Amino acid sequence: MVALNLIPHVFNILSKKDISLILRLLSASKINLSGWHSRNRAITAIFLLCFLLASPGYPDIGQRVPLPGSRFVAVPSGCFKMGNSFGDGYFNEMPVHDVCLAPFSIAAFAVTRSEFARFAGETGYRTDAEKKDGCYLYRDRSWQKEKLADWRSPGFAQTEDHPVVCVSWNDAVAYAQWFSQQHQRHFRLPTEAEWEYAARSGGKQQRYAGSDTVGDVAWYAGNANSMTHPVGQKQANGFGLYDMSGNVWQWTADWYGAAYYRSSPRLNPTGPATGTKRVFRGGSWFFDARGVRTTYRDFYYPDYCSSYLGFRLATSN
Repeated sequence: MVALNLIPHVFNILSKKDISLILRLLSASKINLSGWHSRNRAITAIFLLCFLLASPGYPDIGQRVPLPGSRFVAVPSGCFKMGNSFGDGYFNEMPVHDVCLAPFSIAAFAVTRSEFARFAGETGYRTDAEKKDGCYLYRDRSWQKEKLADWRSPGFAQTEDHPVVCVSWNDAVAYAQWFSQQHQRHFRLPTEAEWEYAARSGGKQQRYAGSDTVGDVAWYAGNANSMTHPVGQKQANGFGLYDMSGNVWQWTADWYGAAYYRSSPRLNPTGPATGTKRVFRGGSWFFDARGVRTTYRDFYYPDYCSSYLGFRLATSN
């Protein structure tokens, strides 16, 4: 009864903007709101949000989430203009379109060699490069597939805190499944929309992840010396995420569709339903400044392995 008596006071201190946001969040929860008075919906939403915020482990917006392994960052729900608005993008970075996302968390760093080594050691997992015909390395000014190249031997020296490379989309998904089992929570690759929203610090108009000056945030062709570097050495973006531009490309969950931006749904897009190639984002040590922009997209077959390609994990809140 006391709680019920407090409802009008809570309702009265909310602004119209607050109420509108709460109603949109409640609508996103897929509770049937048809026929409900807006005041009743807002009151229900208040109780829902209070319940969520009081739940153990529920993250504060933009704060570190106490998850095991790689540190994760809570990314708030929000809407942004996805795609290239600088006028320097390729055809598949357009048209710019509205996207709204539910909250999620994403790893502050790409998965490292030491983390992947633990997975491989505990499970006996063999990557696509190991099972098939190797990994693509940059040799003598061209990309060549070398049969003996894999995540342990990517063609340059690495330490345990370098991002793992020579891993396929299939390998990344296998790692996510193992990590989920280890920690009793569902981990996955981020969707392409989640990746871009997070890279742009919540959809800000940033050419690179956290800055418009490439060297501040990225290892790229201009400074990387043709190799990866330990994660977290460059400046983080506004969400505290490192290496979202440069160092290594990162697999996303989505199939690639050349015209998908023209028909993408506004709410939580997950890419085409089917396809032959998966999207990766972020650019790498091999690419020039244009190739490490936050809106630049690339894609290839799910079993593709390259010494410039890695991944990071995400999880739904």
